[in-house]
Amino acid sequence: MAMVKCLAYQQPDLPIISSNSVSKFWILFLVLITSFSLFLPCETEATNGNCKQSNAKPMVIGVPGRTSFQKFVTVLNASDYVNGYDGFCIELFKEVLKVLDCPPSYRFVAFNGTYDELVNHVYNKTYDAIVGDITILADRLDKVEFTQPYAESGLSMIVPVKSEKSAWIFLKPFNWQMWTITGATLIYTMIIVWILERQPNSEFRGPLVNQIGTTVWFTFSSLFFVHRERISSNFTRVVVVVWLFVVFILTSCYTASLTSMLTIQRMQSDITNIDWLIRNNLTIGCDGDSFVRDYLQNVLKFNAEKIKNVSSEDDYLKEFHHKQIYAAFLELPYQKVFLNHHCKQYASNTPTRRFGGLGFAFQNGSPMVADFSKAILKLSENGRLVELEKNWFPSECSRDPTDNETDRLSHKNFWGLFSISSATSTICFLILVIKVYWLNEDQANRSPNESRMVSIARFIYYGRTASPSVPAASSSPEIEDGNNPNASPRESSGLLINRGGDH
Repeated sequence: MAMVKCLAYQQPDLPIISSNSVSKFWILFLVLITSFSLFLPCETEATNGNCKQSNAKPMVIGVPGRTSFQKFVTVLNASDYVNGYDGFCIELFKEVLKVLDCPPSYRFVAFNGTYDELVNHVYNKTYDAIVGDITILADRLDKVEFTQPYAESGLSMIVPVKSEKSAWIFLKPFNWQMWTITGATLIYTMIIVWILERQPNSEFRGPLVNQIGTTVWFTFSSLFFVHRERISSNFTRVVVVVWLFVVFILTSCYTASLTSMLTIQRMQSDITNIDWLIRNNLTIGCDGDSFVRDYLQNVLKFNAEKIKNVSSEDDYLKEFHHKQIYAAFLELPYQKVFLNHHCKQYASNTPTRRFGGLGFAFQNGSPMVADFSKAILKLSENGRLVELEKNWFPSECSRDPTDNETDRLSHKNFWGLFSISSATSTICFLILVIKVYWLNEDQANRSPNESRMVSIARFIYYGRTASPSVPAASSSPEIEDGNNPNASPRESSGLLINRGGDH
């Protein structure tokens, strides 16, 4: 008995752990592990703060289900949430995901409504983002956040054009100011030539009608370098040389401009500007799902009844063909696509109303905005964005849609030539008058009461300072006739006054 008691004493009973205690232990262990995992960063959290969000449920991205120009967004299969969508915007979105360090998972959802309604679905958190051709506007910024714009935007007016046919196209190389100054310079040169050649050259003498006819013929024939009249005065030679140089430049430029106008198709439109459309109360077309309709009505003050919704690119052609609309208002990206296909039948004006551009939209406060904006900038800097634009919008137009006609030549391009010609003619005339009057003046032929200006006027009109009624101091035919081969060079150049009577 003693031995049994000893053994019992050496082996005391162990505490028995109940099942309730085990459950509490495991619960405490799981709580500690879960709490610790909340403070553990994900693998890429140091470079991208959205990894945790990307590992959650996929982002629901709204995509415009109906667009006027399907090259931007096209719904091929709405049930395929990832690969059932195509277009420039969709491919750009996928390129952005390649740039992101931690791209999120996503699924596309087609939305068949207006763009403003689509923005409201992001605002009320139905969608996480919008991928498509959505314009950045001030009122939309109050509801969503936009990324860096990937395309510029502005309002452009498209109008039909037709080939220009005019019987007066030969006048269009020069504008009216250019024609006026050219004619004035021609007349001024003609008068100077007549004054300089009147005394020494017998071909410029005779009745006044003959003098005018000879002078006009000489000046106009110089335009084509076919003048045959002999020039006697050295001053006239200087004037004619400068004038022929001016004629050569003008004819070369005129010929080149006219050739360009005749060989290049010139287009013109009956519609001039937006105000003309409003005054004449004409019907216009636009995309009814975009903000353009409200902008035309509220900002540009078009009549709402004269604004027609057009749903596709082909419908624009039909509306124009049936005269249902006289102009179409498109945003700049759509204008480029439309004119790239139909540049020979339509033209556009330079956009005067600018907007924020096209971008992707996210919910307010979304951390994805900064990452997407940075990725878009990278694609723009490395040239990938330009490559996408060329792939989706290749150039198919051989004519510049914004340059509908060749610019006319203006007087501003040739004012130097006209100044040189006019200055040369004036200087030669003044030198001749000074030499003739002050160096070779015959004081006997001028009345004491006659002023010098009257004598100069008489010289210009009669070819000498003496009145026709005054008998000649010398009637030597050698001095009178500039054609006399025995006359001195000074006499033949017109530097001496004819002192004989009028023949």
